[in-house]
Amino acid sequence: MGEQFKWNPSAERVGQMLRQAVYMEDVVTLEHLLKQRADLEARDESGATPLHIAATQCKPGMVGWLLKQRSDLQARDGEGFSALTWACVKGHGPIIAMLLGAAADINEVTDSSGKTPLAISAERGNFDSVLELLSRRASVECANRDGSTALMCAAHQSETQVVAYLLERQSLVNAVDAGGWTALMYAVNAPVPPAAAGGEAAEKKVGIDGVMGKRSTTELMLLHGADLNAQTADGLTPLIIAAGRDRPLSVKRLLEGRAQVNMATAKGQSALLMAAAHDFPQVCKALILAQAEVNHANERKDTPLSLAEKYGHKEVLELLRKAGAAEPKGKKAKGKKGK
Repeated sequence: MGEQFKWNPSAERVGQMLRQAVYMEDVVTLEHLLKQRADLEARDESGATPLHIAATQCKPGMVGWLLKQRSDLQARDGEGFSALTWACVKGHGPIIAMLLGAAADINEVTDSSGKTPLAISAERGNFDSVLELLSRRASVECANRDGSTALMCAAHQSETQVVAYLLERQSLVNAVDAGGWTALMYAVNAPVPPAAAGGEAAEKKVGIDGVMGKRSTTELMLLHGADLNAQTADGLTPLIIAAGRDRPLSVKRLLEGRAQVNMATAKGQSALLMAAAHDFPQVCKALILAQAEVNHANERKDTPLSLAEKYGHKEVLELLRKAGAAEPKGKKAKGKKGK
């Protein structure tokens, strides 16, 4: 008789088979590989373990099986993400519940971004994940590595539903991160929808009890007592930030709430300087109507008019001249002839 065949694949091959079985939800193959002493922590080229894969692909049966085999809950992949992190990224509430039930760290921070599971869920608008984490007593105020909170992360992505819920759960609206930024600052610094889609007016809005109409993230912050005149370590205010992001609606709301229009940064940047430099005529108009100082100069001696002229912002130039902005020294006022 011939010699009996012995199945002896390499450890790398066994790892590949193990991960493929997880993808296919093939418990029979998994049990067989386990009997062959397969390493349940075998990683692919991205550093992901079978548990990472099961969590990312939302395969509760596989997650349950791997947890039963005591897979490492704390294992991190090449991005520094745990299985719980990936479940939060993808918004897989049932997987989050299973991992937390197995004692995953609810307030862990990722190696790369330094964010907590709640912050990761919040900034992606994964509302069900936020609910699951908070129902498991995740700390609303647990800070990320940079001092930011879940509320700040949600505000920066205009995830209004999440913002409204976190505020309802008493998240501190005037907490600051390591740089002195508040949630309101994050809100007005959020990316603005394209002009073709409606610009700032097209941002997500949500209805709240006792208030007529739907509200944007910025409006929610104001309703909850956000400090309109808070300043970062560099002296930025919500108004200065909003003015540099083409947010005429936010600028108007801030001014209506009595934001100080002429506050400036440590380098002398004012809201009007920001709006003029970036060619935002609607923002400039709102600031001028609120008595912004049209001749204010920063530490480089730039004024709103000189910046608008430098960059060829014609509409802004016209607004500033009508408001009485002085021409730069050495230049005659427009329309006047020398003798």
